[in-house]
Amino acid sequence: MFDACRVRLYVSLMSVLSMRDLQKISSETIAALPGPTAVKAGERTVGVLVPIRMASLDRLRDTLARAEALAALRDPAAGDAALAAFTADETPPSGPS
Repeated sequence: MFDACRVRLYVSLMSVLSMRDLQKISSETIAALPGPTAVKAGERTVGVLVPIRMASLDRLRDTLARAEALAALRDPAAGDAALAAFTADETPPSGPS
């Protein structure tokens, strides 16, 4: 019989899941993964499993405050000039011939 505790421990210690492992784990086990985990079929990576978690409102508030403080320091004219330097040398794409 399948031992969920043993699989949960196994999954928490690795950063790769096989397709076989993926078939055996529960949604609670997926939610408990430490972060994005590669899903492999043999040696080939076929996907990435990313657990979705509730965001910390305090962390979100701090991040938004930091973004607003950085935005206040930004010089829009300097940003536009920097972008213009990257696009000035590009030739417009030609239409169908």
